[in-house]
Amino acid sequence: MSRQYLREIPSGSSVSMVCLVRSKALRAARNGTLYIEMELADKSGSLPTRMWNATQEVFDSLEIDGFVEVSGRIETYRNQLQMVVNSINLAREADIDLADFLPCTEHDTGKMLKELRKIASSVKRPYLKSLLDAFFADDKFCEQLATAPAAVTYHHAVIGGLLEHTLSVAELAVQVAERYPKIDRDLLIAGSIFHDIGKIDELSYHRSFQYTDSGQLIGHIVLGLLQVEERAKRIDGFPGNLLDQLRHLMLSHHGEYDFGSPKLPMSVEAVALHHIDNLDAKINAFNQIIENDRDPSTAWTEWSRMFERRLYKGPSRESE
Repeated sequence: MSRQYLREIPSGSSVSMVCLVRSKALRAARNGTLYIEMELADKSGSLPTRMWNATQEVFDSLEIDGFVEVSGRIETYRNQLQMVVNSINLAREADIDLADFLPCTEHDTGKMLKELRKIASSVKRPYLKSLLDAFFADDKFCEQLATAPAAVTYHHAVIGGLLEHTLSVAELAVQVAERYPKIDRDLLIAGSIFHDIGKIDELSYHRSFQYTDSGQLIGHIVLGLLQVEERAKRIDGFPGNLLDQLRHLMLSHHGEYDFGSPKLPMSVEAVALHHIDNLDAKINAFNQIIENDRDPSTAWTEWSRMFERRLYKGPSRESE
């Protein structure tokens, strides 16, 4: 029997299933009784969850990133789905398939990696080509690139999301370089492939997507820069100016100081990379918000903190 996932269950349905605990809080109701406010999740997404008439003992037994067996009901509250839990118990981890709880890219990672290698192999400048070859010859790097998410929640927050995003940015870089021939194509492609590789070390993705200690303390921009510098040093005679230009693309790809960019884009390749990266991230994030919105009665999503506006989903079903 196939598993039914949280975001697939319609309002009004009874549920009995295993979920991952993303967050928890013990609250007091107006009448003085305790209730647990949780976010439960699986690979399809998460749902806000309440358990009324709870106890401190039950609350203490729950662990963040722990698995629980719950029984309850899916309800609609203020046009949004939520789960109301009647009973909750710790699940046997031996029975857990992690693939049910971490969202994965819908694309074939093997094919994506092959396409990215093909783009990398089109680079002709010898030192950039040698640097790219050094990364793609490393099986561990390729495995990590094909597995890591690109973010915790913002965009491409799925297993394989980093590869999906990197390939998309590289493909767009190829098109931009063709449209604007004064751009250094090889430098832009190298920057597009390397710009987010620090996320391999920045993010952990064993049960849920979290920041590592290195990710919190240093961040993916610098972590990726360190990876590139380490491998460039092994290439005899790698030009210092070329490495500086590549460093600049990585350091400036967020585009603005307010968005964590240590430098503002100051080369045409850096400007191009920033906008390509931002375009792909924003469109993916937009589509995810639309996909996760479950209210068919309106053409608009709830207020998005990311975009600081409501987003247009298209004509509502009622208007069709």
